[in-house]
Amino acid sequence: MLGSLSPRQVSYFDVDLSGVQLRADDLDWYYGAGKPVTGRAQDLLLAVCGRKLPAGLLQGESAGRFVRR
Repeated sequence: MLGSLSPRQVSYFDVDLSGVQLRADDLDWYYGAGKPVTGRAQDLLLAVCGRKLPAGLLQGESAGRFVRR
């Protein structure tokens, strides 16, 4: 795993990442445990920072949590 975020760092952004594992598909990085949500590292980091993304950038059963409505 390249790089890592501690739970304290993630809670700073007030983003609920419970039950998901974020997995970058363009480099060796992942965070968390649970249902996988995959996408480019830059898109996953935007989600960690609380940004809602356009549909189709992230994949996985729980990707909808991070998508702009």
